[in-house]
Amino acid sequence: MGEKRGKSRNHLFFHGTCVLVVLLLSAGCVTTPTFQKKWQGHKHLDLAEESLKKGDYEGALKEYDQVLRCFPSDSPGDRALYRMGIIWAHPDNPRRDYEKALEHFQRLAHSFPQSDLNQEASVWLSVMNEYIWCRDRIKSLEEEIGALRDAYIRCGGRIEHLEKTVGVLTKRLEALKEIDIKVEEKKRKDVPGNRAGE
Repeated sequence: MGEKRGKSRNHLFFHGTCVLVVLLLSAGCVTTPTFQKKWQGHKHLDLAEESLKKGDYEGALKEYDQVLRCFPSDSPGDRALYRMGIIWAHPDNPRRDYEKALEHFQRLAHSFPQSDLNQEASVWLSVMNEYIWCRDRIKSLEEEIGALRDAYIRCGGRIEHLEKTVGVLTKRLEALKEIDIKVEEKKRKDVPGNRAGE
């Protein structure tokens, strides 16, 4: 009887182990691609960070884009979007583009509403919007200044021409006054009774 119990325990243990192995293998099949995908995502994140340290902004953007393709709505996709926004706004990036930075921060807020990076992204959104408004306002004012300068130059030319004309007319007027004075003097001399010696 003791032997039967031992066999039945071994048999039960064996079946339990088989069930456990089947469960682990089936769970492993489900989680293995997810694990591999996460691993690849973090690998691209690391490569992006290395590229960024070297000043290779294009390479970093490509790696972050790979992360984003793997995780369009899950973490670390939010981190990739955030870092892409930073790269587009980076002052050392020769292809700096504040509109693209703004787009990435907006996309982060929209696609990852629960992300821990949203608070920082909202600060960047505010800064980018303010900067773009100021830049556009400066451009508008510069255009206005240019138009005023052109108008002044056109008027300045007219003013110079008018000043020359006034100068010429003033000289003619003085000459006419002198002629008029001489004519008046001549008339006085020619008037009877004003002649000398009469």
